Amino acid sequence: MVAQSKRTGGLIDCDIHPVLSDFNELVPYLDESIQQYMNIGKFAKGALAKQNSGSFKFPSSPYANPLPVPLRADAFPPNGDIPGSDPAFLAQDLLDRCNTTYGILNIGHGTMAAFHNVEVAAKYTSAANDWLYDKWIKSDPRYRMTMEITPLDPATAVKEIERIGKRPEIVGINMHCVNIPLGKRHYWPIYEIAEAYNLPIVLHPDSEGTGEYAATAGVGPASTYMEWHTSLGLIGQRNVISLVADGVFEQFPNLKVNFIEYGFSWIAPTMWRMDKNWKALRHEVPWLKMLPSEYIRRNIRFGTQPIEEPARPKDLIEIIQMIDAEHMLLFCSDYPHWDGDELDRAFLHFPQELKDKIFYQNPLESFRF
Repeated sequence: MVAQSKRTGGLIDCDIHPVLSDFNELVPYLDESIQQYMNIGKFAKGALAKQNSGSFKFPSSPYANPLPVPLRADAFPPNGDIPGSDPAFLAQDLLDRCNTTYGILNIGHGTMAAFHNVEVAAKYTSAANDWLYDKWIKSDPRYRMTMEITPLDPATAVKEIERIGKRPEIVGINMHCVNIPLGKRHYWPIYEIAEAYNLPIVLHPDSEGTGEYAATAGVGPASTYMEWHTSLGLIGQRNVISLVADGVFEQFPNLKVNFIEYGFSWIAPTMWRMDKNWKALRHEVPWLKMLPSEYIRRNIRFGTQPIEEPARPKDLIEIIQMIDAEHMLLFCSDYPHWDGDELDRAFLHFPQELKDKIFYQNPLESFRF
């Protein structure tokens, strides 16, 4: 159990994963043409579904988690359903247990961000947003959510943000990663409305390696789940560099971008290298008016999970202090995933003042509350 006596303030969990118990939960939110395409609802049965069975396969990662139980074995709800599928049980098992002020829900059952049929992806995304709002947000006042969009089609993404983005329970935009670096002007219409709505962009692993337009890790696809899982920081690093070097934060100075579940220790050498190269090559990026590290500190935040675990735990504190990252870190439990971080273990060696910032103040300032 989490020791509440050591907490001096609130707690905002920036990464909780609700999942569909069954794709048929989306049937009320999808027109029949998409149900037929996805082989769900009445189209999941009978000869028609068999004849049409090759038309759709939900994008999934080729890197299967080798653990016997990839989700937490202690997170199954009483009805035996999938961990993360029961709003009431999750609220009891996580929010009550940790005395959580707000829990930010990031959909955990997969995305179509890199799917080749953008029309289908857009309708699925809208359905998933409405399902999350109806089933989860309405069930407990502590729940907040990030909304999904279609990054391959910025115009459609903007329409979805206009449709639901002003709901007070929506605190961020979960964009996902496709094979277009985040700094490219392709995304700028999304950034413009995100800044206007005061919604941060959230980048969270899910689409990497899952579709025709999925980003690969570093120089190519990984061979194993371990390799993929370890390489996620490379994707975060590449996108941080792109956001800064392509001038996103000069064009949109109030935009926040929160990198969730990519780790954070790699940001120190990234900042150092970017600053060094900017001093020698600043004529190539004349739109940058500050050191790259200053944009990163001002506009980018990083989730703590999966937290790095050096042999000497206090080395991690030193890295944070080296780059003045005390205000850049956001607490994430990643519940109910197998590699989630518990409050009383992951931050055992962190000073209380730093924990207070990570647990509450930083998330409060980095999402739209």
